[in-house]
Amino acid sequence: MRILLDVMGADREPAEIVRGAVLARAEYRDVEITLVGDEEKIAAALSDAGADRGDFTVVHEPAFISMEDSPMLAASSKHPSSMAKTLRMLADGEGDAAVSCGNTGALFTGATLICRRIPGVRRAALGMVFPYEKPILMLDCGANVTVTSEYLVQFATLGTCYMKNVFGIEEPTVGLLNNGAEPHKGTPLAVETYQALSARSDIRFIGNVEGKDIPFAPCDVLVCDGFTGNISLKSSEGLARFSMQKLTETVRGGNPIEKLAARILKNKFDKLNRFFDPKEYGGAPFLGLARPVIKAHGNSDANAVKNAIRQAAAYAGTGVIREITEHLAENAASAGQE
Repeated sequence: MRILLDVMGADREPAEIVRGAVLARAEYRDVEITLVGDEEKIAAALSDAGADRGDFTVVHEPAFISMEDSPMLAASSKHPSSMAKTLRMLADGEGDAAVSCGNTGALFTGATLICRRIPGVRRAALGMVFPYEKPILMLDCGANVTVTSEYLVQFATLGTCYMKNVFGIEEPTVGLLNNGAEPHKGTPLAVETYQALSARSDIRFIGNVEGKDIPFAPCDVLVCDGFTGNISLKSSEGLARFSMQKLTETVRGGNPIEKLAARILKNKFDKLNRFFDPKEYGGAPFLGLARPVIKAHGNSDANAVKNAIRQAAAYAGTGVIREITEHLAENAASAGQE
């Protein structure tokens, strides 16, 4: 398995991204990693991490896209960047999957224009697996701020194929994020999408899902527009951090009994903290693209990068893209016969 890692343009220094690659290489020996970025900085980071330079392929491209740059720069041939180089190498078959911690909009735009969408996919979507007892995939989480009911129905198909192949769920269920459970609730788009999903025999639609029910994972796939999904995702992350902070403050009180409780419960709190930490889950896949691309958090540390590489390898090693392609082709053929 060959993973292409863009080490530039993240919130952290390239050295932190490289350290993540070193961790991944040590843990997943069957994964070959190509580091794309400033060769001098990469070499220094590998040396500092005590890694064998021969364990990695390094592709020199010091230019990068910042978080403030226009997303269109990723697809422009006049503006070279480590992200564009990574995506072009993926499109040319020089890797099996790509990972980047860079500008989300640029990665989405570049991946769509360089790697292209699967035939029949109207819009690719950014998916995120929420870390609850039962995994739940939400999409879109930020790639498409405005959508149509057709896009949302396709998101349901993309998510169904992903959860089936990557998580081994035989018949994934699909919910529609809404402000009420009743079919008539929500915006005209929500009502129209509810009706469209209900009419599909190839999607196990369970109905509307309210935000308060998300942590209890009432479905395997939850579809929504990117604006709503991104706010929901970041609200959940913020609430988790706030809850853990307050919980930690409570058990670190000044009296002896509270201090004893802190020592006893420390390991359990550490496990709970990892459960809520998005860095433990690596990154989010762009579903609907012809090649596997993983968007890791811009502030990813080495552990998060390692997990994103693991996720990319898992994504590339399944038949998700092939199944989506075949599924859409069958639906198109059926529609043509009607």
